[in-house]
Amino acid sequence: MANSQINRGINDDDIKKTKEYTDAIDKLNNSLTGVNSALPEFANGLDAGLKAITEKLPDVVASMTKLNTQNKELAANGEKPISVFSQLASSLFSWNGLVSVGV
Repeated sequence: MANSQINRGINDDDIKKTKEYTDAIDKLNNSLTGVNSALPEFANGLDAGLKAITEKLPDVVASMTKLNTQNKELAANGEKPISVFSQLASSLFSWNGLVSVGV
């Protein structure tokens, strides 16, 4: 019985869920990169910077919502989800983010 559980294999549904989860993480990273690219607009003034970031925030919220939904599905299946906050931190404090702030 234990051997049949080990050799269960990966089915098409597992592949589909993995692809959807990867797409959700990639979309979150891309939306945060968009926010990082808006940071240099603060050089043109506070209003310009806030306007640039405000234009990018709906993508971030949508990406976080989708990733949160994916995490709930993983948790329901007994798998360990990835923290949305760790994804946010890794994207915001990446080299691209730091360079954007530096510029």
